[in-house]
Amino acid sequence: MMEARGQIKKQGGLFMRKKSFGKIALAVGIGVAGVGGSLSVQAPAYAQEVESKIDYENQARAFLDYALKSDWESLSKYFNEKLQAALPKEMLAGYWAGNTANFGKIKSTSLKEVKYNGVHTRVTFTVNAELSPYELYLNLDNKGKIDDLSVSFPEFQYTSPTYDHPENYTEKEVIIGEGDFSLPGLLTIPKGKGPFPVVVLVHGSGAHDMDESYYGFKPFRDLAVGLANEGIAVLRYEKRTKTHPFKTGSNPKGTMREETILDANLAVKKLTSIPEIDAKNIYVLGHSQGGLALPLILENDKDGDIKGGIVAAGPADKFQDLLLWQNEQLLERAKQAKAPKEQIDALEGNLAFWKEQIGLINNPLYSAENPPPNFKLGSLDWWFYIRDLIAPEIAKEQDVPLFVFQGGKDFQVPATQLEGWKSALKEREDVQYKLYPNMQHFLVDNAKATGSLADYNTPGNVPEQLVADLSQWVKTGVVEEKPEVDLSQYKDYQDNQYWSVAFSWAIQEGIIKGYQHEKLLKPNSALNEIQYLKIFFRYTLNGALKDESSENLYALAKKEGLSVKGKPSEKLSLGEAAVLLSKSISNKELSEKEAVQWLNEHHILDGIVADTSTVNKPITRAQFVTILQKIDEANLLDR
Repeated sequence: MMEARGQIKKQGGLFMRKKSFGKIALAVGIGVAGVGGSLSVQAPAYAQEVESKIDYENQARAFLDYALKSDWESLSKYFNEKLQAALPKEMLAGYWAGNTANFGKIKSTSLKEVKYNGVHTRVTFTVNAELSPYELYLNLDNKGKIDDLSVSFPEFQYTSPTYDHPENYTEKEVIIGEGDFSLPGLLTIPKGKGPFPVVVLVHGSGAHDMDESYYGFKPFRDLAVGLANEGIAVLRYEKRTKTHPFKTGSNPKGTMREETILDANLAVKKLTSIPEIDAKNIYVLGHSQGGLALPLILENDKDGDIKGGIVAAGPADKFQDLLLWQNEQLLERAKQAKAPKEQIDALEGNLAFWKEQIGLINNPLYSAENPPPNFKLGSLDWWFYIRDLIAPEIAKEQDVPLFVFQGGKDFQVPATQLEGWKSALKEREDVQYKLYPNMQHFLVDNAKATGSLADYNTPGNVPEQLVADLSQWVKTGVVEEKPEVDLSQYKDYQDNQYWSVAFSWAIQEGIIKGYQHEKLLKPNSALNEIQYLKIFFRYTLNGALKDESSENLYALAKKEGLSVKGKPSEKLSLGEAAVLLSKSISNKELSEKEAVQWLNEHHILDGIVADTSTVNKPITRAQFVTILQKIDEANLLDR
């Protein structure tokens, strides 16, 4: 994506140094700029009916042809007046180089999509370059002129969550704001009789689309379809720095107010006039930087339209201090991993750079009006607007109920930040907190996360438990919490075994309970048939299994079509367990050998069963629980 903070590159909330290309390595990363905004919700000037005679594809292709020929004079004629003023033709060569050089020489281009989103007709090209492919977005107005443009890495493969049931909701496009900075939005509305409560989703830092797509994650889409199943509407919209990247990034006076706050308030105000929405039950969820901004969004809610706020992985400390911590952690992890000296040297230089620059920001002698010397982080106004911002200190004086949650596997906004919120708001009785132990920064569970960008290569969706908790809080103002089980009470629990994480997960979820009188888990004991059914149905019924008698468990097995023997104490072999699992997952009748092979092909047995050729060997409790956890991570079974 195009970045515009001098030497800053934004990676989903993690900031790193970036080589500057010429005078104009542009931007929309952390800071932004833009225009102030009234709370009017009229349609934008060019969001009227798109003129059908305009060939948007050819207009975009012509622009791309001139760019590839470096014919900046001809290319600039394809801009509308506003973009010509913001990006004069004299700057085009530096602009193009600064945003494409990282990918290498262009080898070919192909049209991906032409789509009207209510604000622009967006033409997307896939660009194949020497070092990496990327996507070029051209946003055209209703006259066929380019109003803004950006580049981004292509999206990773995304899998819709198992709880996405399109038959339960409808979606309609809405426009947030008006004029030059209006934004396309999507309102997900439950089917049935309304009006419905609604949650507005506010992005973290970076140029996010309305799904907050990053790697293979789309947490905002997951939340929208998940909450719709619970009878709660959701409004999500493109961030200003995604729809209008250059216009926002080129304004040196822009702050987080223009980047995030005003548009969130506009979105709330829009909802008050939509018939399907209960205007007395509007909630705002701010993720990451959106959580940092949430108290300011509440402060700017002059008409009191917001009933409650949700802070999702929101920093409790100053933004710039958290950035410094991130860079310190990068260096520490590299040293622990015994990285090459060149990499350590580069990270130490990077950390020194950040310490110097953040030292300038935090120095009370400097301000936007009295700028520090040698400041290299772009817009002074953006940084000095947030310099002294401590979100919980603002929330301390507010009275809008809050739900604050954090992930235990988040290496960008660490779990310790939750304690900052708790400490600052200890006098408030209308705030609830929750830590999700295995959740990473993009609201996806990853029990094996190690605290690096590599964690984001593991796909996943927002867990159903979070969706259920959010639904419960919106409807009742309270999230029921399960007491956390202390694993140290079990004498045979070890935290360095292949099954350790799986047993921790299963115990906290109530899937296994251990041998309470003996205070043992017995991970290496052979699994018998009734134990299999008990663990399996505790998992699939997700807390709804009330009757654990053998009679009921075998009745459930019969209903599920499972070929059990009806012998509760008989030990189960690896092959027999594989047959039962493959039947539940794929509804296929497989032999023991075929079933084990099927699990192997789906990498379910990796690191669990060393020798899968002996299908008659008894399966242990440790093996079965770990297999079940891998099935859960892969979303292979509905719960």
